[in-house]
Parts: sequence; structure tokens; C-alpha cells
Amino acid sequence: MTNRKRATIKLKHPDFTVYVSCDDIASPFKKLTHTYSQRSVPLPSGDVIAVLADNVTATFDDGLPLDSPFFFENRQYWFEIDFEPAVTTNSAIVNHKHRLIEGAFHLNRKGHVLQAALNFGNDVGRCGFKVEYQIDGKLCSANISFNIFATKMVMEQDLNLINLAIDKVYPLWRYSLISKTTQQVTKSSRNTDKFELFWLAQFERLVAGLERSVKQIINSPHNRLQSFTKQQKLDRISKQQKPRQIEKALQLIESGIANPRISVSYKKLHIDTPENRFIKMVINRINDTLKGFIIEIDAKEQAKISDSFIDKLKTWQRVFSKMAKQQLWREVGSFSGLNSDSKVLQQGNGYAKVYKVWQQLKFYLNKAGGHADISIKSVAELYEIWCFVEVMEVIKSLGFKEQKRELAQLKQVQFEKHFSKNGMAAAFEYYRSDGVVIKLAHEPTFSPNHEAENRTWLANQRPDIVLQVTLKNQESFFIIFDAKYRIDNTQINDKDAVPEEAINQMHRYRDAIIHQQKITNEAPIKSRPVMGAFALYPGFCDQTNCNNPYQDAIEQVGIGAFALLPSNADQQNHRVWLQDYLEQKLGMISDESPVRSHDYYFVEDAARISPYGQNAIRHMGLTMVAPLNEISRDEQYLVHARQGNLQGYHTQLLGTNRQNIHRNIIREIRYLIVTVRNEDSDAVQVGKYLYRVANVKLMPRHSIDEKLTGKASTVERLYWLFEFSGEPTKLESEIRLPYEEHFKFKLTKAEYLKEVKHWNDITGELQLYAELDETW
Repeated sequence: MTNRKRATIKLKHPDFTVYVSCDDIASPFKKLTHTYSQRSVPLPSGDVIAVLADNVTATFDDGLPLDSPFFFENRQYWFEIDFEPAVTTNSAIVNHKHRLIEGAFHLNRKGHVLQAALNFGNDVGRCGFKVEYQIDGKLCSANISFNIFATKMVMEQDLNLINLAIDKVYPLWRYSLISKTTQQVTKSSRNTDKFELFWLAQFERLVAGLERSVKQIINSPHNRLQSFTKQQKLDRISKQQKPRQIEKALQLIESGIANPRISVSYKKLHIDTPENRFIKMVINRINDTLKGFIIEIDAKEQAKISDSFIDKLKTWQRVFSKMAKQQLWREVGSFSGLNSDSKVLQQGNGYAKVYKVWQQLKFYLNKAGGHADISIKSVAELYEIWCFVEVMEVIKSLGFKEQKRELAQLKQVQFEKHFSKNGMAAAFEYYRSDGVVIKLAHEPTFSPNHEAENRTWLANQRPDIVLQVTLKNQESFFIIFDAKYRIDNTQINDKDAVPEEAINQMHRYRDAIIHQQKITNEAPIKSRPVMGAFALYPGFCDQTNCNNPYQDAIEQVGIGAFALLPSNADQQNHRVWLQDYLEQKLGMISDESPVRSHDYYFVEDAARISPYGQNAIRHMGLTMVAPLNEISRDEQYLVHARQGNLQGYHTQLLGTNRQNIHRNIIREIRYLIVTVRNEDSDAVQVGKYLYRVANVKLMPRHSIDEKLTGKASTVERLYWLFEFSGEPTKLESEIRLPYEEHFKFKLTKAEYLKEVKHWNDITGELQLYAELDETW
């Protein structure tokens, strides 16, 4: 490849010369080289990168060979097709299925140069268009073709894996009626429902041979010697008849009947054969199918379909309509099937070809050896749906079992398969043995519909992938993912990163979607149900040995991104970061892992960021019941504890960590019951007073006033300090706790205290945050 930023290739055909220029070919080639080198895959070469006009190959305009890819996604190219003087002026046109490509080419003022500016967007694969022109009144044509490469993935590996994954869940979705490029499809892993795009792709490939064979049959139809009978006058019979016929004739003469007639048998060649009935059926079916295509396209505005392709369909339909009206078919009856194998259909001239073509059209691409070039949706759309399927696979790996699959039934809109727009109602639903239910939806719409449980206020929001997690107690929250087929290599030390605007969009999704908790006779209570919003992008990273560059943001604010690219089925290293996040957030059911408390899902930092000046509290009246450490304490301090005169309470951060209680939970404590022995010789501590907590601080032990601790210390370790306010409230029922030097505490609600008389009563529904695991 030349080292120049701007590059031009040249293709010299006998009738014209093609020039294609790009202002910046070095940038996408650098991205492509980076992508392939990371994957240890050699760069594309040979016929894959060749630019062809019939059998002529392009080179760089300075004569150097084209030894590297030239056409890339999302890049602007300028085409010039300069015709030789022998070509008739103003006769040249370009034909392509896509209106944008066909319409982009126009003749210059002198009428001998076709010019166009083309950007193929995210359409990758084979692009080919036909150039038609006239020489001395004769119509000539040439096919120009080349491959467009993706810069963010290895096409021959990644696209195949993406297509296989999508076809398992959404068969037929990825095929499109019209796109700028095509990809070759061999065998289709689909069910047997009717799908016209496969039929049309096969028909377009086979139509020329089919047309020749039908014309051959019409000119020389198969016939067969068949027996017939007719009523004939006796005086017109010239052939020798059987004795029975002669006897019958004599009887008619003796009876005196005028102009007597008898039945006469004869044989002649006739074309009303099962084989011709079959051919007649094929011609009529093809004619009707093409007519249906044209009616459907004309009925709806098709901005993408070019006029030349519509004209081609109409030409085919006229040809087969004319064939169907041939005189010979009037002598041929309706096809009702074949009673046995027909050697004529298998070996006859013309018949064998039509029979073979019909089988390929009938079975689309499932027939062994069948193949066709068919339009595929853009790689950005493919990546988005593949990400959806990949999130689905992660969910399954966490122990969730599929309950419903409503989105699997895609609706067909003008030959293509489309997703339903029914939001969270049309989603995959998964259930796990711990009672957690997940709804997984693709592009649900959150709108300013005031009746909706989850809504927006000013504009519709449609994230690509939405997980709605519903706990056993019916509490619910969302995790949102948005697939971004873009990479920014400048943000994070030349590593693959997601563009900044994608991160901004995640903030928008989280803040725009509002949950309405409806209460009778009151206005709805509003809250933000989105626990996290994350971009998914096709970055290649060593996820096994490196940390996600967005990990800190994910933990702190619940916004970030995960690199996601396909890998072979026996490897999962492409989704380690995503797998780890969802496993940490949703848990995994196994014999070793305990069932999580509902509180677990709501205590991390990212879920508890509230507006300035306010605090987010999950449990109102959160109460801590904890023992007083009486060892080596000042006697006056113990007296204050027994009489309900404490000004504060302290305990080690290590002690709360040992019970896996998050710091956010400790800061939420509003009441505290301190248990203390009445006498130094007692075996039981008693909690008599309910203290109101004014402040919760985390500070070094030596910084806490001795009046609040009952003992001086120089320890640097961090301790929690609970500062009390006002007079404590005496409990109606004292809480008794067996005295031991090992520190342990329990959390409950102040409203539950009437039911508590003993330490052991604080259990089950009366105990909060009892089953959190070690994740912080």
C-alpha cells in the first residue's frame, strides 16, 4: 500500500477507465491493521481485496499493485468512469438494486464520464454494480465488483460467528431486500416457513438458464402417443374395423337411422403430459410470485429500491407472463402431481433444467450445493442484535431458565423480518430457583405516557437492550445496555474504548426513565429504576489478565462500557468483564452460594447517589443492636451505659466488614440499642434504651474522644462513631443477649422492636441485611 494519505486506484477496461479516490485511506487501514494484529490474523490479500471489472484488475494510479484492502466502511469514495471515444456519448448508466448507489452516478457535462461520491456506511461485504453503455448502437455492459471491509472486526471470523449466533435465536432476521452490499449464503439453518427474499435471491441467480430452458420446451414440447375415441359417420370410415364394430354398423344401417355414427378408436401424439403440466405450473407460479413482488413494492414507498431493479422485476414478469399465454398450454391440463419418477423431467432437454431450478426455488438454500448472493443488514445492526443474544447467553449461565420467548416470532414487513415494538411486554422471560425473574427486551420504548409504570417526561427513549430484574418480593430494577459499533482509540492510552458521546447517552438513559409507584388516593412516588447503563462496543482487550478501564466508573456511578467481540464456542474470554459484572450484580445459583437477601441489590455506591443535600435511605428507622465492649472500660462509662446516658457508640470497621455489611448500610442507621451487663459477674447483657443517631462517622480510633469510648487509645485503625442526640427512649421489652467477648451485631427496624424480647428473636423477616456476601 502506498504511504500517501490520499490514494487513487485505476482500472483499465477496453471500453473505459475507472478511477476511485479516497482522501484518507491511511486512517481506516491503520485501524484494520490494529484489529487484525491484535487477533494475530494475517491481513486480507489476493482475490479478496481485488477490484475487478469483468476480468480486469485495478492497481494504484502510480502503477503499484493493489496489495491491501482499499474499500472500508464509513469512508467517502469518489468514482470516475471515463469512457473511450468509441462509446456513444450520454449512453452510459449504472445499475444497482440500491437507489442511493444507482442515483449517485451521473454523467458530466460532456456526457462521457460517470461520476459519483459514495459512502457505504456500515454495509460490508461484496459490492457490485453493472455499467451499461452503447457502442455503434449495440448495448454493452461490464460488472464492477469489490469487497468493503470492516475495520473493527475480522470479517471472515467475527461475522460468521455473529451470523450463526443470530440465526439460532432470530432466523431470517438478518436478511434484507435491498442493501449496498451482498454476502454469499450457502445453507440456511432456518425452519420451513415461506421467505420471499431467499426465493428472489435464488431466482435472480437462476433466471437466465430458466428462461432459455422454458423457451426450448415451448419450441419443442414433449409429446406422447395417446389413445382417443370419436363418433364418426359410417360413410367416412376408411380403415378396417373389428368384427364387433362391423356388426354394430350393420345393425345401425338396418335400423334406418339417418347418418349413423359409431365410436372409432385412434392414436396420435399429444402434449397433455404430466411433464408439460408440471412446466405449465412452474411458469404460472413464477409469474404470480413476480407479480406479487411488484404489487407489494408499488404499494409502499421504497426509498432504497432503484428504478432499474424494479424495471428488471417487471421485465421478468412480462417474459413469464408471455410464456404462460402460449397457445400450446391451452392443450395442457392442470398439474396434480407425479405418480412416479419422470425420466423426462430428470433427463429431457430443457425439462431437466427447469425441474432442477424449481427444486432450488422450492427449497431455497437448504438444498445441498445451493448458494446465492443476498443482501444482509448492516454490520452495525448485526452487532446490536448479536450483543442482545450474548447478554441472553450470560443470563442463562447464571442459572436462569427460559420461561417465555415472545420476541422469537418476528413479524414480516414487506419481505423482511422485523422486531415487535411492544416494549417490555414482548420480551424473553427467565426464572431462577431463588425467585428472581428477568425480562430481557430489545429496544423497548419508554415514552411520556403518564399511565405507564416506567415512563419518561419529555421524549421517547429506546435503549437497545433492557434487563428488568424482579425479585421474589416484587421489587424491580433495570440494567440497560446499548450496543455501539464504534471504537475510539484516543481516550484511554491507545486502548480500544467507546466514544464519549456513547457514555453521555448512558447517563441520559439512566436519568430519563422514571418509575411511578402508584398509591391509592395519592400522587405516584417517583424513583429512578435504572441501576446501571452500559455501552457495549467491539473492542479487543485481554479481559482475562487486564481490568476493564471503565471499572471504577461502573462501581462508583453505575455508568460505563464493556468490550464485546465474538469468539469460538469453547472460549468465553471475549465477555469476561460483562460476565463478572452480571454475576456480581445478579449472583449465580450453585450448591456453594447462599440465597441473597433482597437488600443486596440496592446497597452499592452506584445505586445510592442522591441529589445534593439529600440522602437515599432504603429502610426508614434502621436500628442496630450491638454489645458494649466492657473490657478495660472506665467505670463511669459503664455506669452511663447502664443508665442510658451514653453520648455515642463506637465499633471497628473490621467488625462490620466481618459481617459483610456495606458502609452505605452503616451510614443509614438511625437508631442504636447498646447491650451491657448490669453487674460485672452477669452472664447476660441487656439492652434497655433506644438511642437516636445524629451522625455516623468513620475515623481513626485515636481521634475519637475518650468520653465517647471509655478508654484512651493510640490505634490507627478505622472505627465507626455513632453520635447520639437527645434523650434515649426506654424500651417496653428489654433485649437480652448472652455475654461473650466476640463482637457481633444485628440490624432491624425500630417498628419491629415490640416483637423483640431476646437477641434470638431478631431473625427472619425481623432481621435486615443478614445474607450479604463478600463483594465489597
